[in-house]
Amino acid sequence: MFQTINPATGEVVKTYHHLTPSQIDTVVQKASQSFKIWKDTPIERRSEVLKQLATNLREYKRDLANQMTLEMGKSVDDGIAEIEKCAAACDYFSEKGPDFLKTQITPANYAESEIRFEPMGLIFSIMPWNFPFWQFIRFAAPSIMIGNVILLKHADLTAGCGEKIEEICKNIFSEQIIFNLHVDHAEAARLMQRPEVRGVTFTGSTQGGREVAKAAAEGLKKTVLELGGSDAYVILPDANIDKAAKTCAKGRMINNGQSCIAAKRFIAHKDVFEGFVQKMKTELEAFKTAPLAHQKFQTQLQKQVEKLQNAGGKVLLGGRIPQGVGAFYPPTLMVFEKNHPAIHQEELFGPVAMVIRAESVDEAFDMANSSPYGLGGGVFSENVETAKELVVKKMDAGFVVVNDFVKSDARLPFGGVKDSGHGRELSVFGFHEFCNIKTVARGT
Repeated sequence: MFQTINPATGEVVKTYHHLTPSQIDTVVQKASQSFKIWKDTPIERRSEVLKQLATNLREYKRDLANQMTLEMGKSVDDGIAEIEKCAAACDYFSEKGPDFLKTQITPANYAESEIRFEPMGLIFSIMPWNFPFWQFIRFAAPSIMIGNVILLKHADLTAGCGEKIEEICKNIFSEQIIFNLHVDHAEAARLMQRPEVRGVTFTGSTQGGREVAKAAAEGLKKTVLELGGSDAYVILPDANIDKAAKTCAKGRMINNGQSCIAAKRFIAHKDVFEGFVQKMKTELEAFKTAPLAHQKFQTQLQKQVEKLQNAGGKVLLGGRIPQGVGAFYPPTLMVFEKNHPAIHQEELFGPVAMVIRAESVDEAFDMANSSPYGLGGGVFSENVETAKELVVKKMDAGFVVVNDFVKSDARLPFGGVKDSGHGRELSVFGFHEFCNIKTVARGT
C-alpha cells in the first residue's frame, strides 16, 4: 500500500495498493495480445493514433495540469505548458515517424540487402515524478509509432498521473496499447525478467539507474537510462553578465529546481565573479517560493545545503526551511571561492544555485568536468564561435549550449554520459532505440 500526498498541504490525496503477481500476469497477457494486433497495424494508422493522442492531451490539459499540482506541486500554468509540449511531440513523431521507419536499401555482398525498422514488443517504462507526462511521452510517442506496446510503472508520488495517462490513451485505438501498473520494486525487477518484455527505459536517480540496469541485465534487456545531472555553466570574462545571470537563474529554477537538466553549477571566471554573483542574487530573489514534491525532499535538500556550508559555501540567499505547512524551500544562492568535491559529487534537486570562482578558463572547464555526471552544460560568452568550440572540445556532456540553458526538444537527441546514463531519447536517434533494426538480405 502507498499514498500520494499534496506537497503544499501534507494531506493524503489517495491510497493505492500494489498489484498482486497474478494481477500482473493478467496485464502482461493482455498487453501481449494487444501487441500482436498493434505491431501489424499499418504505419499510417499508427500515425493517426498518435495524432489522436495529441488531441486528447490538448483537450484535457487543464485536468492533467491540476493532477500535477495536486500530487507534486507544479503550478497549473507550468503543467499546461508541459502538456502542450507533450502534444507537440506527438505531432512531431506522427509526422516524422513514417520517414524514420522507411526501409533503407544498402548495397552489400548480397544480390539485395536492406535495413528495416520493426517493433520489439512490450517495453517496460519506469517514470519519475518531476515531469509526470513529458518524461513518459518523450519515450512513448516514438514507441507507439514504432508499434510497441508499453507497460508503465509511474513514480508512487504521481500515481494519479499514471492513471490519467492510461485513461487518455484508452480510446485512441481499438486495443489498449498503454498499461499502467502499480508495482513495487521487487515486482518491477521480476517484470524485467519476463520474455514478453523486450526493453526497459528508466528516468530517475543514478542509484535507481544502477538498480534497473542490474535487473535488466539479468534478463538481457535493452535499456535506455536517463539519470541525474549536475549541469555546469561556465561564465567567461567576455560574457554579458546581465543576460547570463537572467538565463542561469531561469535555468536553475525550472520546475522549482527539480529537474535533471536544470542548471546547477555556475563557474564564473574571476574577472566577472563578483558581478555575476550580485546579478544572480537579484534574479533569484524575484522567484516565488513553491513546494518541493514531498517533505522528504525538503529535508534532504536542507542537509545538502548544510553539508555545502561545511565545505566552504557561503549562503547569500535562502538556505533554510521556512516555517509553516508544506514542503516549501526558498530560492537559495551559495557562493564558493574555490572548488570542493561536495559541490559536484551530489545532485541538488531543488532551487539551490551554486556559484564557484575560477582563476582561469582552463580551471573552469576542469571544474565543469569534475562531476561524475555528464548530462548537459553550457558557456556564456560574447564570442559565440569560440564559445561553441569550447563546449564541443572541452565539455564532457551529452547536450551543450552557448548563451542559453539546456531544454529538451523532440527534434534533438537527448541523453547523457558517465553517471547520467546511456542511450538517447527524442529525434531520429531516440526513435530507433526501441526498434528491432532488422537486416534483410537475398542471395543470387
